Amino acid sequence: RNHRPSHLESTGPEPSSARVLMAILRSRSMHDLNCEGAATLLRERSAIGLLVTLRQRLQEDGGRLDTQSEKGLEACSRFLRALEDTSQAMGLDPAERGYRVAFSANYQALFDGESRSYRVDILEAATSLNQHPVIWANGEGYELSDDAMCRAEILREAWTDVCAILDEWIVATGSPRLPPGFDRSRLDASLTALDTAWAGFECAYITELMKVQEHARRLVAQAVDCESSLSAMELKFSKEELVEMAAYQAEKRSLVACIARLNAVANFQRKGRDDLPVGILDAAVDLLDRCEEGDASVAPGLNLDAARGLAANVVDAFEELRDYLHEIQHHLDLLHPQLCQNQRLVARLVRWEETWEVGARYIHHEDVLRSLCYLVPQLQHACAVAPALNDMREDCDAELFMILPRIVLLCLLREPGKAIELIRRLMPHRFMQRMVPSVAGHRRLPRSNSSPDLSSAGEFSKVEVQPCFGPELQALMEKHWRTEVLLSRAGPSGESSAWDSLIRHAVGGMEAKDPANTAAGIAVNELMHELEGWSMELQRHSPEDWNECINVLMQCMAQAKIAGRGR
Repeated sequence: RNHRPSHLESTGPEPSSARVLMAILRSRSMHDLNCEGAATLLRERSAIGLLVTLRQRLQEDGGRLDTQSEKGLEACSRFLRALEDTSQAMGLDPAERGYRVAFSANYQALFDGESRSYRVDILEAATSLNQHPVIWANGEGYELSDDAMCRAEILREAWTDVCAILDEWIVATGSPRLPPGFDRSRLDASLTALDTAWAGFECAYITELMKVQEHARRLVAQAVDCESSLSAMELKFSKEELVEMAAYQAEKRSLVACIARLNAVANFQRKGRDDLPVGILDAAVDLLDRCEEGDASVAPGLNLDAARGLAANVVDAFEELRDYLHEIQHHLDLLHPQLCQNQRLVARLVRWEETWEVGARYIHHEDVLRSLCYLVPQLQHACAVAPALNDMREDCDAELFMILPRIVLLCLLREPGKAIELIRRLMPHRFMQRMVPSVAGHRRLPRSNSSPDLSSAGEFSKVEVQPCFGPELQALMEKHWRTEVLLSRAGPSGESSAWDSLIRHAVGGMEAKDPANTAAGIAVNELMHELEGWSMELQRHSPEDWNECINVLMQCMAQAKIAGRGR
């Protein structure tokens, strides 16, 4: 209360006041330190308690850790996160993980820098390698190194030790609370050993996986190299020069072989064939070139334009795969090592196999190509003669697929030499082989022991094997011939009208102007009745091959119609 004049007041606290202030500050610091230590201890005990609780929730299957079921995977993931949290709460330094910088970008993305980043798949690999020491990729097995196997064993032992400590805790207390005489140092050492073992196995295992995956991608890498070489030569040389260039043809064969191996490994949606040769592509390119140059006649009365669409499909599928290989050449590390998991690759391989299978059957073999080029115009003529057939084709009517085999068989009976190669592949048991002499050319005989008038001879022959009808099919052909003769005699327009009449009967049944009681009508009735049985056999003997054949014929007809509109 006694105030001193302001000009006499001291500028600082009195010595006793300073000591009191320092004491207060020290007291608050010790309080804060005690609070921080208590909070740290609380976090540590809480983390350990949660770890014990989650240990009890781990799922087992036959005495082994279950990571396959949804419940087991979730329980294991939570336990591993708790392991990381407990180690951090206890102030344990993580093991060195600088090796991750050598991982590929895909693997680096799985981990958070150099933090522990425990993953279920790493633990699953370590616990299962003792029973399955082989990694499978694209149908090939890769054995892990002895070093990786040894590190997996060390990690399994460290994992077992940590689980044993937590299990003892549960037995001692029956709850997540700290047991009496809790040995923190033991848990400290066990978690440190686990982290060190985990890092060692993670490094070895991921490194081995990258080697396996690089090897698994080698098929794509080889195909990319072949495609790059082809592209480089195509930029440098003309098309005419490339045809004669042995190196280019060899590289093209290599690329097709690579694609075939890729197809066998990755194309799980179809057959995965690896036996489709480069000759299919060459035949398709040759066919297209002949069509472009106006030399599309494969035989008198037969035109290659009927098969032009099939050839274009073969070439397009090959070029699509080349475009894909060119696109990914700098991104092979992003390619899934299990090649069947790459959807864009698989989609292109599926189309490649589909189109090349058709090309192998209908383009690669000249005799089958001739049959195809004969049948397609005949079917187009049938659509013109019987408009109902064309309507069925436009609507994809189910009845169409009962009528088409009748017409195909009629085409075979009318011109056996032109259709036999295609049909005998669908019903091989109905055909035979015969020995036929063929012209070998002219040759002059020596005069040594011959008179002047015998000094030359005509043609020398050699024997060839040719397909021909079996007896049942031969009898059907004779019946067809007799029926067509009767129709041509009954009608005013001769053979052409008879053929058209048979087509209309095959499509719509007996016509009114051919009554059943006439000789022609009776013959047609009998022929169509017998033809129906052959039609069913054609469809059922090899259903898959027949379905492909009819699809090819329909596709060629549709493409020919589009081409006709374009012209």
